[in-house]
Amino acid sequence: MDSEQLLGRYAEMLSLTRRMLEHVRAEQWGQLVELEKIRASITHDLIKSENEGLWTGSELEKKGNLIRSILEADAEIKKLTEGWMGELQEMMGSIGNEKKLNKAYETP
Repeated sequence: MDSEQLLGRYAEMLSLTRRMLEHVRAEQWGQLVELEKIRASITHDLIKSENEGLWTGSELEKKGNLIRSILEADAEIKKLTEGWMGELQEMMGSIGNEKKLNKAYETP
């Protein structure tokens, strides 16, 4: 891939990350997971294709701006999902406790 194609892939990753953020805000966890799978594939492609010798100064600046934007959106996604993960862990703990209680009070 040349640098223009790589910049396109970074832009695509930013677009996906922003869509992921929208899904987090709407608590649409299934869609978030699906987009993350697609984004992981793009990340893998970028890692394989990256060649620092390809980039001009202005391209490096564009790439840096895209990466910063991706990281900012990722930080917000993480912040928003941490609360959800806490709730999920609480629910899972409650379910586990309920199962233990049911088992303890079962009649043989």
